[in-house]
Amino acid sequence: MMKKTKPRLRWLEASAIMAIASISVTSCSSVPKPVAELSAANTALTSAESKEATQYAPVAMDRAKEKLKRANQAASKEQYAEARRLAEEAQADAELAQALADKAQAETAVRELESSIQILREEIRRARGY
Repeated sequence: MMKKTKPRLRWLEASAIMAIASISVTSCSSVPKPVAELSAANTALTSAESKEATQYAPVAMDRAKEKLKRANQAASKEQYAEARRLAEEAQADAELAQALADKAQAETAVRELESSIQILREEIRRARGY
C-alpha cells in the first residue's frame, strides 16, 4: 500500500529539486566563452610566426600551437574555463617564443657589429702602419 505524502512535503521536495537544477544550469553557463583570450592567443601566435620564432624557439612555438588547438577544442565543447586557461597559456608561450626570437636576432646583430668593428680596427691599423 502506498503512503500518501502530505502535499506540503511534495511541494518542498519539488522546490528543492528545482533549486538544485537551476543552480546546476546557471553554474554551467556562468563562465562566458573566452573570445578575447582566443583572439589574443591567435594574434600572439601570428606575431611570433612573423618574427621567425619557429626558427629560433621551436619548442615554445609548438607548445603555443598545441595549447591553442586544445583551447579551441575545449571552447567547441563549451568547456570555457579550460579553454580560457589554455588560450592564456598559448598566448604566454607565443610571447615567450617571440621574445626568444627577438633575443637571438639581437645577439646575431651584436656579433655582426662586433665583427665589423674588428675589421674596421684592423683597417685603421694597416692604414697607420701598425
